[in-house]
Parts: sequence; C-alpha cells; structure tokens
Amino acid sequence: MDCRHHPRCPGCPLADLPYAAQLERKEARLRAALGHFPHLPAPEPIVGSAWTEAYRHRLKLPIHVGARHVSIGLYAADGRTVLDTPDCPVLADGLRAALPGLLEWLQARKGVHSVDLRVSRATGQLQLVLACRGGELDGGPRAARALLREQPAIVSVAVSRADPDGKRVMGARPRVVAGTHTLEEAIGTTRYDLLPGSFFQIDPRQAEVLHGLVRDAVGDARSALDLYAGVGAYALMLADRCERVLAVEEVPHAVKAAQKRAPKHVRILEGRVEDTRLDGPFDVVVLNPSRRGSDPKSLARIAKLAARAVYVSCGPETLARDLDTLAAHGLRTTRIQPIDLFPQTAEVESVVTLERGPALQKWANGTVQGPWRGKPSGAVGRPDEVLALLVGSVRAGRYGTAEVAPIASVASHTLCRLTLDGPLDDALAALARRSHRVAGQDPRTARFFAEKAGLVRPFLHVSRAGAVRAPLHGDLRLVLEALGSTPMSEAQAGPKKPSRGRGGPPRGRGGRGGRGGPSRGGPSRGGPSRGRGGRGRGRGRGR
Repeated sequence: MDCRHHPRCPGCPLADLPYAAQLERKEARLRAALGHFPHLPAPEPIVGSAWTEAYRHRLKLPIHVGARHVSIGLYAADGRTVLDTPDCPVLADGLRAALPGLLEWLQARKGVHSVDLRVSRATGQLQLVLACRGGELDGGPRAARALLREQPAIVSVAVSRADPDGKRVMGARPRVVAGTHTLEEAIGTTRYDLLPGSFFQIDPRQAEVLHGLVRDAVGDARSALDLYAGVGAYALMLADRCERVLAVEEVPHAVKAAQKRAPKHVRILEGRVEDTRLDGPFDVVVLNPSRRGSDPKSLARIAKLAARAVYVSCGPETLARDLDTLAAHGLRTTRIQPIDLFPQTAEVESVVTLERGPALQKWANGTVQGPWRGKPSGAVGRPDEVLALLVGSVRAGRYGTAEVAPIASVASHTLCRLTLDGPLDDALAALARRSHRVAGQDPRTARFFAEKAGLVRPFLHVSRAGAVRAPLHGDLRLVLEALGSTPMSEAQAGPKKPSRGRGGPPRGRGGRGGRGGPSRGGPSRGGPSRGRGGRGRGRGRGR
C-alpha cells in the first residue's frame, strides 16, 4: 500500500509487504499460537479480503487543536504527538470526505480530546462521538446542531467524558446531544441499530464473508446461544434459521440496540457471561469474546450447554488457550478457519468449530496433565520441581520446603525453579510471607497479567514428579512470549509442534486471497502501557 505516513504512523505495520506476504505473516502467527498445543489441528488457509484499502468504516483517533490547524491521527512513537493523517488510505471514502469540514469545525472546540466517527455502508450516513474534557462540548447542543446543518451526512452527534489522564482515546458514557440516537447498518440482509460507541465490524463487506463462515459452522442447529453478543451480530443473523436464540451481552446500550431489532423468538439478556444463568441445552453455542478471550469457569459451563460450539476470535494466542480449556471439558476443535478483516496489520480473525468428544485431561500415558481442573499443569504425582512466576525480585535461597532458584526477571516478577522436599503449599506460603505471591493469584497484578499476557490461572507448573518430566504448558509459554520474555531453553520450555501448513495459495475473494493494531506483544516490565488510540477493533468490554 502506498501511504505517505508509513512507517511513522504505526497503524499499518505490514503496509510495505505485498498482500500475499501479509497473509502468510498472519497465518504464521496463528500457527505459532496453536503450535503450543499439539492436540489442536492445523488451520485452514486464510480467507483474504478483496478490500485492502478504504476498508475501515470507523475511526477512533485523538486530535490536537493548534492555532491554525487541527491534527487527527494516531500518536507518534513518543506517545504524545498526534500525527496528522486525515488522508489515511485505509479509511472508507465517506470518512475521508467528512473529515475536512469536521476538522474545520473542531478548530473552535479546544475541549475535544478525540473523535469517534463511523460511516454506515448501508445508508452512507455518519455517527459522531466527541470525547470532551470535563464531559461538555464547547458551544453545547447548539454547536452540535450547527454541525449537522453544515455536514448533512452526519446525522448524530454524541458527547462523552474524556479520560482525565489522557491515556485512553475514547471517552466514557456517551450521550446524544443532536440528531438521531442510532445509526442503521447492515451485514448482508441483516439490519442493525448502532448506538454511539457500539462495537461493530470495521468493514461490513468482509464481515459478510465472516458471517457466512459462522453460518456454515452453525449448520442446521434449531436452537442457539450467542455469548458476548454485542449488538446481536450473530443472534439476529441466525433468527431466520433457528427456532430459539438466546443472546447474552453485558453492555447496556448494545443490549437495547439488539432488543430493538430482535423478533419474538430471539431473547437478549443483559449481563456478564460469567454471572448469567443459562438454561440449556442448545444445539450450538456461538461465542465471540474480546481479544482477552473467555475465562476457564465460563468455558467449563459452555461445554455443558451444547454438543457443538463456534468460537469467533480476534486474538490467536487467547484463542489457542481457550481451545485447550474447552478440550479439557469435552469440546474438541475440528476446524480452524482464519479470515483477514484488517489488511495492512498483523491481526487475524478465526472461526473455529468444536464438537463433543473425549475430554483431554491427561496425556503421555497419564503422566502429564493440563491445568483446567483446579490443579497446576505438568507432571502427575508428588511434585519434586515446580516452575513459578513470583511477585517482585526473588533471591535464591530456602523458602519453607523449597530451594528457590531464580531463572529470569519477567515484567517486575521473577520466574523461579522450586526444588521441593515437602508440600508445595508450604513453600508457596513461605514465599507469600516474603510478599512473593504467584502471578495470577496476586490481586495487585492479576489484571495486568490477564489483559497483557492472557494469564487466567496461577503461573504454576510441575516440571518434575519422580521420574516424569513435563515441558511448560502451552498457556504459560504464551504468557512469557506476550511479555517479551524467552528465558527458558528449548529443553526446559518443551518442544513446540512443527508448523503444519496445508500448502496451496491463500484463498481470497476476487484475487490473490487474502485487524487493527500492532501485533501481540507487551512491555518487558510491569504496568500497562500508554494507549495509542487507533482505528482498530478496540474490543475491550466496552463494546
């Protein structure tokens, strides 16, 4: 892609690669994540996009109001300077056409921190959300109504409260101050109502291909459960083929939008998947969590509700972890179909089909076990050697029933080898008394590890029990990779499954075949990094 802002703008890190090479990079990322779990099948060739430019129908970007000019774009490498990229080539034509007039209007709105602008492919209309310092727009509703008169394509203006620290690009609690409350959009023949700030696929055209993959995976199911449902993307799509659909979403405005469009046999519940009562069984469960994936308890419940599941994921690493969890509860992966929704980036979406099968709890003739039944992963039996990631800088020495040897520093924690001559719990209690709790259990850092590294259980692994040695479980290897740490030798970490590409050219639509943000990674030290904003999917729980 020819872009005058690349590579200074970090939004399209693969822009200098031919599209076929971009697809190979995405496939490699997915294969690498899956390769940590040898029981998972190799993915199918990626389905590419026919639209590699002008495909983003929503932008979420900070602005800088200067004396004579308003800049809009991602933050530069310093995390403070707003790049000026209104002519970004991946923005849809409707966005690029609206920006000059909008930026001129913003010249007098110095309290605006960022802009969330969406264009509907179905109607061509635009929905605007302005994150304002203090939660108030300069000029108030009167100024917003004046903008609607000047820019007829903009039909809705909402105002949210900007992050007072300036770290988050998007604001909180948007409220409409002028125009309509919803924007109509469509994927195929299914219509949706989008309230300000609602999550929706960035390119409705390629989303139609994605929906086709989900529809095929659902098959002839007559009842469906849609979890992490958003505005009802899959629940409403399945309404014409299923006799009963139940959808669960925790964001109130998304629930209201879905309920507005739902026919009588489609029920939309407001609540967290973790807490909502789900009365099954269902023929199929569709789950589409955020980039962080689901959690072990929810996945254990999901596995009991249906004999088939369809998992839609935008995070290959958390996807692989969750597929391993579902396998432990008897839902086995049968097909993994990647699809490109975000050309020019390293992001890759996947549609995974799972069917009821034997639960995978132990392997290697019953001598090695997974972590999803309440025990540490690793060798079965009385533990002699344990790998643990512990809070703080841990010194070598005796702690209770263990000799502790530090291996490496990882995100303000210490990866240690515990050689035991007594109960593991006694050693962990002694370490906790020195403020060295296990990562994943310490409330001070649990959220950081869950969000930045996908750690959803204590970082404990039995590497040796008697004569049995067990390589580090796949989910913990992914944690270390996400934090930019590779302190274990191949022998300690265990061999990875070789990549098993299926060969053949990538499958695409109308050509060679063949999301957004930088590829997965993380800081080498603890603490969340400064948000850069982005045109990408932004799939936190504020969907």
